[in-house]
Amino acid sequence: MPEDSQKSKVPEVTQTLKVSADQIRLGMYISKLDRSWLETPFLFQGFQVENENDLETLRRICDFVYIDVLKSYYLPEKSRSHPITDKLNKKAYKIKHAVEKEIDRAFRSYSGAKSAIGELLERAKTGQSVSAKNVHGYVKECVNSIEANPSALMWLTRIKHADQYTAEHCLNVGVLAIAFGRHLGVDKADLEMLGLCGMLHDVGKMRVSPDILNKPGRLSAEEFDHIKLHPFYAKEILEEDKTLPIEVLAAALSHHERPDGKGYPHGLRADAVDFYTKVVSIVDAYDAITSRRCYSHSETSATALKILYENAGSQFDEKLVVKFIECIGVFPPGALVELSSGEVGVVLAANPGNRLQPTVAIVRDKNKNPTQQRIVRLQDQSKEDGPPIRIRQVLIDGAYGIELELFTKNNVRIQL
Repeated sequence: MPEDSQKSKVPEVTQTLKVSADQIRLGMYISKLDRSWLETPFLFQGFQVENENDLETLRRICDFVYIDVLKSYYLPEKSRSHPITDKLNKKAYKIKHAVEKEIDRAFRSYSGAKSAIGELLERAKTGQSVSAKNVHGYVKECVNSIEANPSALMWLTRIKHADQYTAEHCLNVGVLAIAFGRHLGVDKADLEMLGLCGMLHDVGKMRVSPDILNKPGRLSAEEFDHIKLHPFYAKEILEEDKTLPIEVLAAALSHHERPDGKGYPHGLRADAVDFYTKVVSIVDAYDAITSRRCYSHSETSATALKILYENAGSQFDEKLVVKFIECIGVFPPGALVELSSGEVGVVLAANPGNRLQPTVAIVRDKNKNPTQQRIVRLQDQSKEDGPPIRIRQVLIDGAYGIELELFTKNNVRIQL
């Protein structure tokens, strides 16, 4: 990339949202109209709606307007921060299929979505216009699979490839956001919105210098400023698809904002960030921490959850972090674990009734040697079986020669 193009000058972009005329309220800052300012009685090109006369005039002559969120003290209903209590527990989901039955459908949805996201990212990288239509279709498929049993797709999100990081990361954030929404009990429309926001949140990284994006080691202040442009780029790219809801653009622009106001790009506080963006922020960090990248090794899910908990309230929404930890559990599907017996296995499925006792496929004996695979349902152990087996610790993928991708190939009817 030419040197001039790497200079990290923040573009003159404000956080604008398109709202229909009937959504205009007192306090909103109108930055643009759906017509020329010369066709209106307004003296200034950009103003705060401070009286009923201006409000009525806008509603009468405009079909829609653009508001500047940073300058507004009232936001349209769809872009306001949703109180968590308004979103939770709308629906109680039940497991419909065992994970071994759901994994085939989950894989087809996962691979199709990965391909669609890859194509969209490539178009964004080469400066072509993008459409999220195909991605949206796979979001619906992922929602259907996660409704039936979230363990299958959550398992697949743990298979990582450092050289495919951005596409896999976008997909995994979408999948995990849907699974999180299911745990929260939000309705299906919200699940689809969470999935779409997650799968498109990092599209702006396609316009960031790959030398800086993939740099091993600490970034300089100038390089970090360059990285911080990706939310602006994401919004510009996604605005080209006029079918996308404003919530998707907001998540792409604001997923690095923080409740304490120390995030970027605008330093927004919690009440200026909506529900979907708050969810994406948490899931984005979790997947990044547990992923292998060209400049860092992966951490266990337990370590990632500990980091989220330690930063709850300052970097992430405190209540949602607690709920996310409940959702993932200490031993998520696909986690490599060592048991109290010394044996090593892969978690196949969580036990909603007791997340400390999942179903595990044991593949190494107590001496860490390969052994005949057997399935142990920790929740089904009885006193007659002797001392109950418990999980001692979570291991990094690849420990003792166990690769999750190879294990998956050998245990399901799909071809990875």
